Amino acid sequence: MGLITELSSASDVSAGLPAAWERACTGSGVPLPPTSTNYFDAVRNSTSSFIGGDGQALVKVNANKIQQYVDELDASKFDKYVKHVSSWSRSLPLVFDNQAQNLNLIAILDLLQIGSGFRHELHEAVNRGASDTINFGCMSMHISQTPLDARGLQALTLGEISRNFGIPLLGKERPMSEGNTAVMISEASALRPLAEIILGILQDTGRRLEQSGFASLADFIIKTCAAKPTAANLVQKLVTAFPSLRDAASIGGQPVYLFKKAQLMAYDICQKFGKEDPMFNFPDIGDMTLFADNVVPAVVQHHSLIDPCPSIRAKIADGKELTLQETTAMRAASIVAAQLVVDCANSPSSGFKVGSVSVNQATLDNFWWYEGKESELRSTQRLVCKNTVYF
Repeated sequence: MGLITELSSASDVSAGLPAAWERACTGSGVPLPPTSTNYFDAVRNSTSSFIGGDGQALVKVNANKIQQYVDELDASKFDKYVKHVSSWSRSLPLVFDNQAQNLNLIAILDLLQIGSGFRHELHEAVNRGASDTINFGCMSMHISQTPLDARGLQALTLGEISRNFGIPLLGKERPMSEGNTAVMISEASALRPLAEIILGILQDTGRRLEQSGFASLADFIIKTCAAKPTAANLVQKLVTAFPSLRDAASIGGQPVYLFKKAQLMAYDICQKFGKEDPMFNFPDIGDMTLFADNVVPAVVQHHSLIDPCPSIRAKIADGKELTLQETTAMRAASIVAAQLVVDCANSPSSGFKVGSVSVNQATLDNFWWYEGKESELRSTQRLVCKNTVYF
């Protein structure tokens, strides 16, 4: 038994999985950084290179706005929001048999932090957003004692995903033919692709775990962290092992690494278990980058720290779907802007007095994400991208 080494070595594992999932794994063909590379540095360097080069035609980072933003940043509000997110995140009202079971569900929750592009359809159909839909589905599977180990994930069906997550597979009914007829047929729901993507993520993850001798996702994480208890190591192993976490894009032949869900998973594990278990008390947790999703870049744009080109700005304002290149540029630019804010806030010459919470990209992400829930910003249009397994 050994850690999964490379996606290409197990390409046949994906055979027979939902086509919607395969299409949404847009980063599966992007070459990974060398194994000796720190993956947090890879994200910083690749996003900076992209936005400083061809990407600036799509989204510019307003470096001249950084100092003003830091000057106006409320340290007490920052502390309050970050602490709220850290204590709220993954605090599920569930009973677990042991730590491994709890760890497994949290990992699956972060593995499934997707569906933001279907936000409006979800609200219309089930009166829940993407995050609440994923939480609801994962809790439902746990309560119903659905096996969530490697074999259980592979055995899941589309019907079970529909029932547990409350995602309808069928849409409106219409007559089978024109004229008077009692025969009605149902069209596929607009949310069916989301259900198929969720199913593909879980089935593929289960297959890859079993192929490499791991009993569950928790088993993979525990053995990875036992060998080397750092966040960077865990993120690298997760990204290498599972295409649903290979959050990267090749734009003009240039790789851009984002790795949102893998970083979020490592962060949540540290927040939840780090104080109790030294194996999860990652010393490099502050080295992470922004968990760039659909919300945070919109908040960064609201603060005028990034400036999308007119066509992207118009699409966002109209709630239209962005292309892979456009979403990559928005997410990458938000990471670059975040690093500038972090550098400025921690500079002795900035005048900013850091509160009880350190200002790094991970805590800044928590702050901006929760700020996006404020009434003033909640109506701000977010990024829309349906064909992705990454956010």
